[in-house]
Amino acid sequence: MRVLPGRWKQAVATFMACAAVFAGAQTILTTNAVMPVTMEIVQSCVVRASDLDFGAYRSNSAAAVLGQTTLELHCSAGQVAEIALDSGTGIGGGTTRRRMRQEPGGDKLDYDLYQDAGRTVHWGDRSGNDTVEVPTSGNVQTLTIYGKIPASQRVRDGSYSDEITVSVFY
Repeated sequence: MRVLPGRWKQAVATFMACAAVFAGAQTILTTNAVMPVTMEIVQSCVVRASDLDFGAYRSNSAAAVLGQTTLELHCSAGQVAEIALDSGTGIGGGTTRRRMRQEPGGDKLDYDLYQDAGRTVHWGDRSGNDTVEVPTSGNVQTLTIYGKIPASQRVRDGSYSDEITVSVFY
C-alpha cells in the first residue's frame, strides 16, 4: 500500500482504529477456585516466677522471718489454671515444711510457702487440696506467694537455698 504525501496521518489513524477493534475482540478465559482459610485457637499459658529472698536470718531470734514474691501468669482467656508449687530440692522437705540447704554444708533451714498474707493456707502440689485455681482473663495476672521461716532454728551461718518448681495445669 502506497500512502500519498499528506495522507500518512489518516493512514496511521485508520491502522490504529483497526488494531483497537481486533484487540477488543480477544476472548479472555478465567477460572476460579475456593481458598479455605482456617485457624485453630489453642489454649496456652506462660508462667514467670520471681526470686524469693528472705534476707538475713538470726537463729537466736524469737521472731519468724517473712518474705514474699510474685508469679506472673499469662493464659488464654476462659480457662481455669491450677498452680502447684512442689516441695523443692531440699532433702527431707514436703509441701507443708520445705527445707533450704546450706551451700556448702549439710544444715537445713525449714521454711514454707503460703497462699495468704496471714500465712495460714499452705501452697503445695496436691490438686484440689493446697493448689491455687485462677480463672484466666487473657491478660497477665499477678499472684503473690507468701513465705515464712519459723523462729529459733539452730543452724550454722552461711547461705541457704532451695528451688521450687511451679507447675500450671490448664
